[in-house]
Amino acid sequence: MNRYVLYAYVDGADNAGIEAEIETSLRAFVAGRAWKLQPPIVVNQRRPDDPSLGPNDLPDWELGLNLDLPALGSEPQGWFSDVEAVATFLAAMHDATGREFVIGIGDRETGITDDLFFVDCSNPDLATLRQVIGE
Repeated sequence: MNRYVLYAYVDGADNAGIEAEIETSLRAFVAGRAWKLQPPIVVNQRRPDDPSLGPNDLPDWELGLNLDLPALGSEPQGWFSDVEAVATFLAAMHDATGREFVIGIGDRETGITDDLFFVDCSNPDLATLRQVIGE
């Protein structure tokens, strides 16, 4: 398993009414593309209720994709096209559902995650995505 993972999740925890549509679309997207890297994994994981949350707060809900990133220096030719495809797909999902999405990187060894890029429009800035992910 690779150390770093790119995550691309719905930004928010109020997904009950849209969960099935998003998960179905994610699965079709993953199955319908020839990936340079290993295909992403569809994630649909709601955290348990947290008693420390307020009465109107929902527990975290990870709904989206995890894409294993290659080790630095061993990236296959054209690998960043997978990341761009994810962002472009999320933009289409934003148009279809009105939901915003967050793309970030997680470190499996330390458990640290960093939200790096938000998809909240029809036409995400792929040049900025390239800069923040670091092709």
